[in-house]
Amino acid sequence: MRKFKIHQSRALAFRLLFIVAGVFLLTAALAPKANAQNVLIYFNFEDNPIGPLYDHADDVQPAFGGDNPGGGVQNATLIDSFVGLGTGTVPGTTVNRTAGDIDTSTLRALGLRTTPLDNGNWIQFTFNASAFSNMSLSFAVNTSGNGFNSVELQISTNGVTFVPAGTAAIASGGGFQIVTFAIPSSFDGQPLVVLRLVFTGGTSNGNNLQTIVDNIQLTGVPEPTTVAGGLLGVLGLCWHQRRRLRFLLPRLRRT
Repeated sequence: MRKFKIHQSRALAFRLLFIVAGVFLLTAALAPKANAQNVLIYFNFEDNPIGPLYDHADDVQPAFGGDNPGGGVQNATLIDSFVGLGTGTVPGTTVNRTAGDIDTSTLRALGLRTTPLDNGNWIQFTFNASAFSNMSLSFAVNTSGNGFNSVELQISTNGVTFVPAGTAAIASGGGFQIVTFAIPSSFDGQPLVVLRLVFTGGTSNGNNLQTIVDNIQLTGVPEPTTVAGGLLGVLGLCWHQRRRLRFLLPRLRRT
């Protein structure tokens, strides 16, 4: 009977060893690499013909219910405060497209009217940042004539109160340029975040869409909190079993 109990305790020790080894292997496999940016949200404006209106929906990867490998991992909708014919679909660009974007047969973008009355108008979208950090917002923009010459990023966690998070100048007549805003770390892990781009500096006298926005990308580093929590639970079980084993072994040796 003594041999059986000792062999049983040794078998338990070997099982614990294998569990611990498996935990460390899973951690190495599932933990994201440092600064590995993923596309969270991507608007390319390709699904509306040139003319009035525009494509409000973002492109999503097939694994998350979409059909574009170059899309993001969440569904989002772009909305705006422009009235009347203040927006529309115009020819776009390849500047700031994602590497896997398959919408290459057309190049379309969002056009914005830029009269003085349009100053202060915005475009915005909402997303879930609960599993992301180190986020960054970028987009291609081209202004001609008397179009907008400045854009400000504002951020909210309730859709009502917005705080400024940076301003960028928009050069006129130089073709498409990329504007990038770093999202403050205080918004990492928030379940609801609204990003708003406010445009100013327009002096156009007509209804021409003189500022063009295309290929809006929100990127970030995923935080596998669910996996980490599961692994910590396994480690806790291993610790409990180790303490139990240390209590049993002296008794088994005395029997």
